[in-house]
Amino acid sequence: MYNPACAARSEESRGRTVEAGPVATEKIFDVSYPDTGDAEGGFELVRTKASGVGITLEGDDQQGTFSGTAEGTYRRDGDRLRFEVQKKPFFVSWSMIESGMRRIFGDVTTT
Repeated sequence: MYNPACAARSEESRGRTVEAGPVATEKIFDVSYPDTGDAEGGFELVRTKASGVGITLEGDDQQGTFSGTAEGTYRRDGDRLRFEVQKKPFFVSWSMIESGMRRIFGDVTTT
């Protein structure tokens, strides 16, 4: 079976760059927002958990960007924090991303 990602790596090893085509689309993960009594305290808890595994959150308790293995944006939606993954390595599956989110934040739903 033809795999465009493998073909691209093969061509790159010969000194040529070939686009492999679309490998992944965006995906949204919702996590429970920690109830600490104040919004900023909840966000600092989220930021601390994320930074512990190499994820950087830039922004405030309402919205911003994140980067690490995957990259994208986040925004607060009531008692949920919505992470929209916009970029990830082709070799990292969506199930691996979801599993990582569960390890970090516990309660995760996808859309």
